[in-house]
Amino acid sequence: MNTYTIPQKPTAPTAEDERRQEHSGLRRRLLEGTFEEDLEQEMLRHWSSDRNAIMVPDLSSNVLEQITRQLACLYDAAPTVTHADEIDISKLTSRAGYITRAGLFPLMSTAQQYILALRECFVRIDVIESYPGKVKREEGLQYRIVTPDNVYCESSPDAPDIPMYYQELRLRLDPDTKEPVYIADCIDIRDEETPKFGMYTVKPNGDLGEDVTQKYLGRGIMQGSEYPYRTKEGRPFLPLVMYRAEKTGKLWSAYKNSQIAYGALTASVLMSFFLHICKNCSYPQRYVLGAGVQGLSNNDVDTTARRQTISTDPSSILMFYSDPESTGQPLIGQFQAGGDPEKMLTAISQYELRVATASGISSANVLRTSGDPRSGYSLSVSREGQRTASRKYKIIQSYYDEELLSKSACMANIYFGANLPESGYRIQYAPIPRDPVEMKEIREDIISKMDNGLISPVQAMQLLHPDLDDEGARQMLLKIKRERAELM
Repeated sequence: MNTYTIPQKPTAPTAEDERRQEHSGLRRRLLEGTFEEDLEQEMLRHWSSDRNAIMVPDLSSNVLEQITRQLACLYDAAPTVTHADEIDISKLTSRAGYITRAGLFPLMSTAQQYILALRECFVRIDVIESYPGKVKREEGLQYRIVTPDNVYCESSPDAPDIPMYYQELRLRLDPDTKEPVYIADCIDIRDEETPKFGMYTVKPNGDLGEDVTQKYLGRGIMQGSEYPYRTKEGRPFLPLVMYRAEKTGKLWSAYKNSQIAYGALTASVLMSFFLHICKNCSYPQRYVLGAGVQGLSNNDVDTTARRQTISTDPSSILMFYSDPESTGQPLIGQFQAGGDPEKMLTAISQYELRVATASGISSANVLRTSGDPRSGYSLSVSREGQRTASRKYKIIQSYYDEELLSKSACMANIYFGANLPESGYRIQYAPIPRDPVEMKEIREDIISKMDNGLISPVQAMQLLHPDLDDEGARQMLLKIKRERAELM
């Protein structure tokens, strides 16, 4: 088995982008559960090193991950993709279509959580080309989530929220040394006449170094007429989509709702303190006056946390000796417990709820599992809260999803000779299911309004399926009418 030493990550090209990447990196680590080092550093901000030395980091509380995972529900069921002009797009969307075989929508379930947590996220489109050999590989598209802590972008002043230059930092194995190195994929369409794609080494200060496109791709920099990503009309495009949690008109909004990330980290600090209370402070504190305990061992003598300890259990007998400098009678007593775990856990739960509602969720929609021992710190978003969030997110998510579908069609046309339309895609997300009681109430309300002439059939269909627009509701009604005539 090969072992590698990961090199130091180069800094970003600008100081502002370095700060942005550091903050996005914190959010990503919280999402992926790799924030132990961040938690240890945060604990040192709250406690001195000697107190911190006897505490154990507790990663069980993670408000950012819990809330975004439950709000990322647009792709719990596969969306429906159609075309505005009813053109056949089965090569792209059918069971054997390019996006289905690539697992796009299962991946997007994860991508949406990254988008909500990091505020921005990229989905990059690659291709898998078939080749002869012992290992058969089927041609097709491939999608990859790219987090913004590894990306530097530039945009046009006239369209500041649309990236025109994309630089992604990637770890690759050097073909010569067989060691991992950071390589930058650079895609530049700022000048439509001479777009460019190349790969470069990266210096520690973030500057681009040697051109290594030939080394990794077997060909030189692709620019001008050789640029590989173009529409049928010959217009260059970036083979990726930059998703955002909300459209702000800016290229980045990395610090928006940063209180959730910082609050999640602080909640983990509090849970670490709760663990410390349970282990070390939840029982009465004993003390001795005028006597000492025999058999003490010295611990951590080289640190500020040095102390003397002795291990005991119910069968142990402690041997005390009289302090020769004491003139009085030795005294052994105890104080009350140093902390109340139940009250501490309740306080942490209230703090977590406060952090969760900072994400814009109504406190009425953040629940705790009744009767569950974990309910002291597990947060749950109600179904109604998920529906409310989905109605908000689908507006902007559909904008970027339709862009991704268009670019996917372009890639399929370029590399696989497909003749797919490169625009006009529409996406419709499956609604979050309602329970039988809710459905019964909705049906009765719709029937009553229809009987009294208060709503049209199209409006009734939209009340039953809130994700349908007027045209979608009309098409569904016509389909029902047609099938009833054919089958009944």
